[in-house]
Amino acid sequence: MAYKKTSIFIISLVILSISIQGCKKNEIENPYNGYSTPKLYDEPVLASLPTSNFGYLHATIFKPTCANSGCHDGAFEPDFRTITSSYNNNVYHNVLTNNPAGDFTYRVKPGDAALSLLHERLLVALPNTSGIMPAVSGSEWAANKSKHIKAVKDWINAGAKDMYGNAPTIGNPNPVVTGFNAYANNATSSPYSRAPGAGILPILIPRSNIDLWFSIDDDATAATSMTVNQIKVDSAMFEFDTITAASMSVSSGFTANDFSGSPTTFTHKYDFDASVYPPNTLLFIRVYVQDANHTSPAENPSDGSSRPTIYLFTLFTT
Repeated sequence: MAYKKTSIFIISLVILSISIQGCKKNEIENPYNGYSTPKLYDEPVLASLPTSNFGYLHATIFKPTCANSGCHDGAFEPDFRTITSSYNNNVYHNVLTNNPAGDFTYRVKPGDAALSLLHERLLVALPNTSGIMPAVSGSEWAANKSKHIKAVKDWINAGAKDMYGNAPTIGNPNPVVTGFNAYANNATSSPYSRAPGAGILPILIPRSNIDLWFSIDDDATAATSMTVNQIKVDSAMFEFDTITAASMSVSSGFTANDFSGSPTTFTHKYDFDASVYPPNTLLFIRVYVQDANHTSPAENPSDGSSRPTIYLFTLFTT
């Protein structure tokens, strides 16, 4: 009888162990684990980028504080209206004004905030200038001045990289993607929304034919005149060198909001068949564009981009 009870007990333990193993979830890495920040202001896409990212600096400092009417809104340099103009008008851009000692060569000298005029203008009133910048500052700047100046200083000292994590070089910069939306097939209004929640979450798309639209900006070549216009889509975050690129169509496009919430022209379109992917598939996107002044296309985003920047270019099938 004792033997029989022992056998029943052992069998019960085996069944229980199998049941527990069967209920255990598959250990699939979620790329969004460990990244969640509260909403900081009314631009939910870039709000979750780290303060070291230039997209964050533009959305929280340069655009709302500097691109005011009659100031740096295109009336005079530097032009802070868009991410691209803000970056190209400052990084390795020769100064027009200087201090009495003539210490500054560039508005932003990557790696050296002390020799970057942009940083100096936030601290010192130079002769024959409008004084300490910003000339017009509201309550938001007053409340967060120290934090904002530190963010600019840290970004410069870290190499003044663009929003995709690319280090700058002296000369003509590469074109960049400034906006990305997904729409129903042949539609250019009411883009699909990102998943709700904190952080930068993927755009929720149906498993059907949809249109992916991108805005492209360059300092010298028009978006419609790029020599390379390609896209790659994959379910893996990295190793895009093994994926075959597809061509995008280019047109005069239409106006929609870019990553920083500014109206801009979307010119590059990709007809995407999402029906070939199972439900609940996370998809990553890379865009390849080349202007007339480079011999190879720029990859947006790249393996060197921050995770939040990569997450800007994600889709999720529903």
